[in-house]
Amino acid sequence: MENNWTIQQTKNLFGYVKKAADSGKGLKWAFERASTESGRSVNSVRNYYYSQLKMFELVPGLARDLKIETIKSRRNGFELFSEDEITALIRTILKEKAKGRSVRAIITSIAGGPKQALRLQNKYRSMVAHNRSRVMAIMNSMSEKGEAYYNPYQKQVVDGGRQNDNLLRLNEYISKLDAGEVGSFLNILGKLKL
Repeated sequence: MENNWTIQQTKNLFGYVKKAADSGKGLKWAFERASTESGRSVNSVRNYYYSQLKMFELVPGLARDLKIETIKSRRNGFELFSEDEITALIRTILKEKAKGRSVRAIITSIAGGPKQALRLQNKYRSMVAHNRSRVMAIMNSMSEKGEAYYNPYQKQVVDGGRQNDNLLRLNEYISKLDAGEVGSFLNILGKLKL
């Protein structure tokens, strides 16, 4: 389906939103009506609504000229995380996850309710996925301080700045052996049926 919205479709969408607000229904109802009418997905309708709403807020005369009535958003203002909050969130999760706790349990314990928990979880997941250098810098800082933390990229605990990894331990053990001992060790490994 074509992504271009006609003026009439835009008017209908904002009309559904007004009707939903007047009757106490949620925006989802309006988005579903516009979705059915236009053949677009509900998510596409929602995204278009918010982009148009933003444009109408920036250029109020445009909505007036098109005879589109916007309603006051019932949503709270978008609250940004400070740099310190981001660092504290990531440090807390990495530290607690190293103790075996799940991300969800950690966030539940530090959040003030379900909405805040979702906000914190989304921020953490976004930072891990899209800001690897920032997360790595926090892990490096924790390593320098000798703190245990969970490395979400290698999916393992780093204990006191050292990875708690059996392969790493095995590598360290082998590196301390002399040539004859390495040969004997490899013979033993060869006899094992792993």
